[in-house]
Amino acid sequence: MAGKFLALLLLTLASVAVKAQSILSGGKAIFQIKGIVMDTAENKPLDLATIILRYKDSAVAKTAVTGNGGRFILTAPVRGTYVLSISHTGYESYSGIVEINVPDLDLGKFILMRQSKQLNEIVVQSRKALLQNKGDKLVYNASADIGNKSGSAADVLRKAPMVTVGSDGVVKLRGDANVKVLLNGIPSGILAKNLKEALKVIPASSIQSIEVITAPSARYEAEGAAGVINIVTRKKVQHTSGSLNLGAGNLEQSANLGLNISRNKFDVSLMAGGNVEKERRKTDLSRGLLYNGLNTGNLVQRSDATQKTKGASIELGAEYRPDSSQKIGATLSYWREQWPVKSSLYNYYKDAKGITEYNQNADQQGSYHYYDLALNYQKRFKRKKQELQLLGNLSRSTDRSDYSTDQFSPDGRHFFRELSPNKGRSRDYSFQLDYTHPLSKSGKNFLETGMRWSKNNAASNYTVFNNRNNPGSSDLQQDLERSDSMTYFQDIMAAYLSTAFETQSGWRFRLGARYEYTRLGARFRGTTPSFETGFSNLVPNILVAKKVSEEQEFKFNYTERIRRPFIWDLNPYVDASDPRNLMQGNPRLRPEITRMLEVSHAYNMPSGFTLISSVYFSFNSNSIESLATVDSNGISRTIPRNIASNRRLGANVNAYTVVNDNWTINGGLEFYQVWFKSQALQVGNNGFFHSFNINTSYTAPGGYIFELSGDYSNGFITLQGKNTADYTYRLAIQKEILQKKGSITLSFNNPFQHYVKQRSMATAPSFQSEATTRYYNRSLSVAFNWQFGRVHKSDEEKTPIEQAEYPGRRRRNR
Repeated sequence: MAGKFLALLLLTLASVAVKAQSILSGGKAIFQIKGIVMDTAENKPLDLATIILRYKDSAVAKTAVTGNGGRFILTAPVRGTYVLSISHTGYESYSGIVEINVPDLDLGKFILMRQSKQLNEIVVQSRKALLQNKGDKLVYNASADIGNKSGSAADVLRKAPMVTVGSDGVVKLRGDANVKVLLNGIPSGILAKNLKEALKVIPASSIQSIEVITAPSARYEAEGAAGVINIVTRKKVQHTSGSLNLGAGNLEQSANLGLNISRNKFDVSLMAGGNVEKERRKTDLSRGLLYNGLNTGNLVQRSDATQKTKGASIELGAEYRPDSSQKIGATLSYWREQWPVKSSLYNYYKDAKGITEYNQNADQQGSYHYYDLALNYQKRFKRKKQELQLLGNLSRSTDRSDYSTDQFSPDGRHFFRELSPNKGRSRDYSFQLDYTHPLSKSGKNFLETGMRWSKNNAASNYTVFNNRNNPGSSDLQQDLERSDSMTYFQDIMAAYLSTAFETQSGWRFRLGARYEYTRLGARFRGTTPSFETGFSNLVPNILVAKKVSEEQEFKFNYTERIRRPFIWDLNPYVDASDPRNLMQGNPRLRPEITRMLEVSHAYNMPSGFTLISSVYFSFNSNSIESLATVDSNGISRTIPRNIASNRRLGANVNAYTVVNDNWTINGGLEFYQVWFKSQALQVGNNGFFHSFNINTSYTAPGGYIFELSGDYSNGFITLQGKNTADYTYRLAIQKEILQKKGSITLSFNNPFQHYVKQRSMATAPSFQSEATTRYYNRSLSVAFNWQFGRVHKSDEEKTPIEQAEYPGRRRRNR
């Protein structure tokens, strides 16, 4: 496997090197033209103007979009006569003849006149490129993807670069589930609390973009070993506008409303939505009990579980601008979700003591109420890049995680019943200050510093009642050994300092460090010992980048990240909804620290082709891993422990290209080798894995857009086992209606198979197991989207150069 990985790694590096060498050294003459596009009224540069260079027969030769300062650069294929066209929404277009006969031609300034006639209420801008490289992060522009008119945030994340979402809903970045997920750039308590379920409440249609950051600066919290994923839902607009999204299908139904009102210095926004989602899975489990390598018992289980999720959320935001340099904002959010699971289980266990056989019906009830208030203040000073920002957050949640089980003998006799109510609550407080100070007039050299304080108080009260001492009786007694009350606290104080500067020769440096002090502990009402601990972490990060041309940049970075155990990792509550497979937390867990080295290359052609590739190595020595043990009665107990070290060597390539004015393709490929090793248990595991995703969109005449996308992963490993391949594929068709103010989208998920089958294997000195799970995720959905009002984008939120839009997809109503 290592040889296969090395071969693929060398092939990737060789392809990048050959590409770079061919661009830098050439081999034939390169004819480059450049210029600046200006606004005639205000005499200022125009960003995002579309530049098209055509042959004399009107065929498109090259395209580009103006960047910061209104500048553009085009490379002509050969010398000759061309037609240059320049256009921008709200301006009269320019077209003229250009003679290209020298290698470097500066065309000077182009002045565009503003249109005197007002555009209609709706201005439908050109679609953004789905994949973009924005400095230190990769951006997937979800709003430009028609396949996101229905579904949830989990469906959107499947299309983001380097991100995988398994059939079980687990989100991973570069194959690692230890990732920090932000909402609009701010830590979200609900996402940290229960990421899988919280993602279901965020409608796909509300998401503007997904930002993937594998090497965060010191400004970001150190949490998240694999990196940071930022879900962006907010879009600032002028005037009054809104959107309505309705979706219906065999597995999900949703309704979402968004409204924005802008009046002079005030902005008010409202987002509300609800969703219903159904999931079903069947699992066949076979496990052998071992003693000195000999089989001493066998377990066979067959289960069928159906989960029906119902969620709703509402968010009210307001922003006041006293002047052009200040913003004061507040956002109040409420989230509500419940996910009951009904399941049936057949259990057969045989060992030397005899046979245990029964059928079980289980009813699990999970739910939460979450309230969040966020306050922010932003001050921009006269000097470019100089800025002060204050953020405050207060959140509160209540949740339940209950289950009841009933067991029946093969002849139908009811003999066992167990109830376990589990109530929880939490309060979170945080305050953050960030200040950026420019070190040069251009703002390219600057200093960042700030601090963050956060406090979490949580509690969990869990009780177990059953008739174990009196089988068949309806009188349930409390199991005192499995009942307790836990209170948990976590306080974090952090401060950071970071500096970034550029040289005239194209070098860019970012040096930073973040100090975090954490104090956490838990107290129990019962016999479980209480604990309290504190620890400090100094987390450095280094970025060195070299811009070798306008199109290419190489980067090297080093960073350290932390994973802290959360309350559900620490809570010793035993989930016995399956009595043969128990799960519980470990109050003795300690944080793990991951260190990562990465070398990356970004190549952005003016034509719209983007290629981003990287090679990385990460390692830690105190990894938190779920460890399963099986006792002499054949009962499995899974507990997280600081038990192993892991290393990961990988590479990934992501690309986006515009085939023509109507057809775009983007996708990504990743492969990595991972090693697990536990010195304490004298066990280890390793494996080579790969994954890829692809997305292609074609715009046809008559307002039709077709999209095909899919993702595949050949599995993953843990310290004790391995999971096999997981994949999904999707087809979407969209028709624009209501004078392009609305659309109807028909989506198919996994249309050619009833379920996706995945196998998982685990091995330990005391057992060997294999499970086969079938996820029934074939779906058909219809979505209706309507935009109303005036949706012109505000000047301060204009898309930067990295968010270049598709040439040829620009259109407007007059």
